[in-house]
Amino acid sequence: MDKAAVEGLPAEMRQYVTPLRTEYDAVQAAQAAERRGHIEDCLKFASRAWRRPLTEKEKLSLRSFYDKTITVDSDHRKAIRALLARILIAPQFLFRVEQAADASPVRPIAGVSPAKPLTNWELASRLSYFLWSSIPDDELLRAAGAGELNNPQGIERQAKRMLADPKARRLATEFFGQWLGFYHFDQYKGVDTSRFPEFTDEVRESMYDEAVSFFEHLIRKDRPVREILFANYTFLNKPLAKFYGVKKEIKSTDQVELVEGADGFQRGGLLRLGAILTATSAPLRTSPVKRGDWVLRRVLGTAVPPPPADAGSIPADDKLFGGLSVKGRLEAHKRNATCANCHARIDPLGFSLEHYDSTGRWRDQYSDGKPIEDSAPLSDQTQIAGVRGLLDYLQAKDTQVRRTLSFKLLGYALGRTVIASDQPLADRMVAAGPEASFAQLATEIATSKQFRNRAGREAVPATTAVKVAGGTALKNSDFDKAGGR
Repeated sequence: MDKAAVEGLPAEMRQYVTPLRTEYDAVQAAQAAERRGHIEDCLKFASRAWRRPLTEKEKLSLRSFYDKTITVDSDHRKAIRALLARILIAPQFLFRVEQAADASPVRPIAGVSPAKPLTNWELASRLSYFLWSSIPDDELLRAAGAGELNNPQGIERQAKRMLADPKARRLATEFFGQWLGFYHFDQYKGVDTSRFPEFTDEVRESMYDEAVSFFEHLIRKDRPVREILFANYTFLNKPLAKFYGVKKEIKSTDQVELVEGADGFQRGGLLRLGAILTATSAPLRTSPVKRGDWVLRRVLGTAVPPPPADAGSIPADDKLFGGLSVKGRLEAHKRNATCANCHARIDPLGFSLEHYDSTGRWRDQYSDGKPIEDSAPLSDQTQIAGVRGLLDYLQAKDTQVRRTLSFKLLGYALGRTVIASDQPLADRMVAAGPEASFAQLATEIATSKQFRNRAGREAVPATTAVKVAGGTALKNSDFDKAGGR
């Protein structure tokens, strides 16, 4: 209703309509005045979403996009929504785009294109996705803008700060979860709950929280990497403690809490995490083959060939073993010459965990009352007896275990296959020893030339883009193939 229409109204009606029309005009004028401000807010949002300052060309392009949109449809709200959508579907948001730097390259090596230094903004993104699986925070962006990431000391300060931050829990979830096999265990459906009704959703989610919280503690509290295997603590809440049969007093009924002295109730460290023990079992019984294969591949980094097509299998239910134990059935299975070699390497490692049932609970005997058989010799006649024997064996293989950790962490951080030129960096990480903290190893990577530069041979075309996948941590094919998932 325009001014003329208002004036044409009867006086009695006009005295109500006129103030409303005046207020409406004022609101419209205020909205029109703020439109440019809304666009500027969108540009600030784009800078945050794209994880760097916008170029003048990019600002002009986004403003032009808004102008074209508002020309087609005069609805300002719709135009702003379209502009935000344009920002969020841009490659700069969906991918980690690394432009070829203008800085002078390092001295080229014959047959290899020279490396290109990352910009401060690109390095900030690499660091945040490595340690947090997310975008840089204000402090990291400030450091990038101030040029503090130009040197290893500045990177080290930021890395240590970030590793102590609660967001570093995402590194426990993403890196350790993928490497060790408890990724998304809170959604695990591999237990037959008709046989094990005690394995409730609450227990499953608590097991997952136990695993993630254990590795979060290692990361954020600057704990030595030897505690990955030999920690004398774990994280429990009341439902999980009851499920495990732990008699210690636990206060929390929801969030898991740190519980010291876990050796006293057969817990503590990677090998005794319920999520790991359950994920490496069959639905109705334990699987020494799966558990032993997991130790070989994921902990020791030893490749295991796939079974032959005619390898066969033992029954899925231990009640069908005909009075034999799982060890007895596997011993019979090993008489097949094509299976014997691999089983001699795998099975003794898995037998050592037989005191833990298929849902990760400690047991003193099998369901038929027979004693647990948890010892066997390796092919070199090394005897491994029980979980303590397995820990002693892995202690003797400490350098190999830490080398596996170093290679897995390198592949995860760099988002690519570990190559020969990475060997010196991996050697430094291993040489740091078992008392080195996880934070120390992560910082060693973050300050390395591999992390601070983009390999020149990747510079085809002019930009390199690494999929961010909606804000989750980067995953690379080598990490997955080597047992990361």
